[in-house]
Amino acid sequence: MCGPEAILSRAAEVGLHIANEATNRQGRHMVFEGKYRRCRILIKSARLGLDSGYIIRNDPWVEVRISAIRDFNKALEGAESLRSKRPTNYQRRRLELLLAILDSQFLPDGRRRTLRQLAQKIIYPGSDLGRAIEWKSSSQRRHTQRLVNEAQHLMREGYRALLQAAAFAHLR
Repeated sequence: MCGPEAILSRAAEVGLHIANEATNRQGRHMVFEGKYRRCRILIKSARLGLDSGYIIRNDPWVEVRISAIRDFNKALEGAESLRSKRPTNYQRRRLELLLAILDSQFLPDGRRRTLRQLAQKIIYPGSDLGRAIEWKSSSQRRHTQRLVNEAQHLMREGYRALLQAAAFAHLR
């Protein structure tokens, strides 16, 4: 395959359409979308006399980038994705719950919500969590603590794992 026009032509043949496109001083940015995948590429002007190729930044995400290039090439060959790299409905709902917990941790006046308030508002809305002594030893309290800890981990560093292929393995 040679050059950007050949990539565009082949992508159209295999059912990838351009979902978004922009051009700036870096080059031509395109987002291709198919049934199970979305690929973002940047086409730069030819350098060193090469018709086409890939330039991969050597950083902590090099393996993810290589995997993405491999997937894009497979898509151009017409191969269907074996599985979606997007989260399942369950995983999406779980992530939405964790983000809702993070967004609701503070009251409008700046004070932090208690675990019980978070549970009543986000995790168990409309449920009667019982008296304080029952709440202290309840499975709902322990579950709320685990979710809050997981949400805080996601906020601090776990969001990076969402970019990796195995990010959702523990939720299957």
